[in-house]
Amino acid sequence: MRLLTPDDFEPWLGRSVRINTVPQPVEVLLARIERMPRLIGFDFRERFSLMFEAPLHIMLMDATYEFDCGRGGPYQIHINQVMPTPKARRYQAVFT
Repeated sequence: MRLLTPDDFEPWLGRSVRINTVPQPVEVLLARIERMPRLIGFDFRERFSLMFEAPLHIMLMDATYEFDCGRGGPYQIHINQVMPTPKARRYQAVFT
């Protein structure tokens, strides 16, 4: 199994990605990719996080969803809600 890297998501930065949800899929914006410094001797891969934004009417639970983004997808990605802005809900996925 190949581990995902930030480069797998770079082509989707600033674009909408589809999340397979019930009763119908929703789209969110991949707003940011944050690369984290390596911990020498501990990291097997580059650590990074993805920040997604969605309109306020799209409310997702902290869970794993099937995302149609990046190369070779769809991917199973776990997201957590983070503090929303006045105009958008925000979700974060962390890869360590």
